[in-house]
Amino acid sequence: MRFLFILMLTLVSLEIRLCAQKTTEEDYASSTMRKETPQAKIPFRDRLVFGGNMGGFLGNTTYLMANPMIGYRMNDWWINGVGVNLTYISSGGYQEIMYGSSVWSRAYIVKTIIAHTEFELLRREAKDQYGNSGAVNVPVWLVGAGYNSGGRIGFSAMIMYDLIQDPNSPYSNPIFRVGGLFGF
Repeated sequence: MRFLFILMLTLVSLEIRLCAQKTTEEDYASSTMRKETPQAKIPFRDRLVFGGNMGGFLGNTTYLMANPMIGYRMNDWWINGVGVNLTYISSGGYQEIMYGSSVWSRAYIVKTIIAHTEFELLRREAKDQYGNSGAVNVPVWLVGAGYNSGGRIGFSAMIMYDLIQDPNSPYSNPIFRVGGLFGF
């Protein structure tokens, strides 16, 4: 766990250094020589991104999951947002419903490499074939990195790790996630 923490700190510091580099002639021009577009003048609508993950299968075991997300583009390399997690599982007489919300942050280290962190608070409610039921709240803190196709419509594949590792967590490390975000 200490290694993962050090790795994430290194990635974040590397990401900050990479975003501060000047790469084109225009970047070297003084502010009086170029037109600046302050972040405040970019319309709110153009800063919003939408996306998430969804999946499932039907049969003797049924698994349905939806994880819609909405984010706000702070600048060209950093997005913060919120999400909702809805999951339904049914097998034999067992039934589970899991729901919750999350806050997340994603940084683009380079155009296609992302660092991602997300804190979820999930509620798991289960009932077995004998009528026994139970419910528990589960905190989950995911950190990881991955690939994003980039552009206004970006598909991502990430590998993440649950730092809290609550015994009731629905995740087992490592966690692979495929999804996407799109903006206007």
